Amino acid sequence: MQKKLELFAATQLKEGGMKRVEVEGKGVLVARLGERFYAIGDKCTHMGCSLSEGTLEGSVVTCPCHGTRFDVTTGEVIAWVSKYPLIGKLTSFMKKNEPAYECSIKDSMVVISIPEK
Repeated sequence: MQKKLELFAATQLKEGGMKRVEVEGKGVLVARLGERFYAIGDKCTHMGCSLSEGTLEGSVVTCPCHGTRFDVTTGEVIAWVSKYPLIGKLTSFMKKNEPAYECSIKDSMVVISIPEK
């Protein structure tokens, strides 16, 4: 079962922008690509840095700490610790996708669907 929560007005996030929100005590990165919104976990699965402080190019967010890249539409790891390839190889056992959440727009508000507890 999914729970739907309103996050913010859709107009608060520009095309190609991203922002961090708190959803039930967890950081979530919301990105806007065109007229669609996407949400993934904001805590990098490598060392826990905030992805919302990174850069967004197309649908790929790059972690500001070590360069791990994630697809914001799916949460999938695109490149693991890309700034430091040797460290990436040594820590590849840690490689983990971000959780992805469905987003929609209702009455001009961005709404996220999360699993009910």
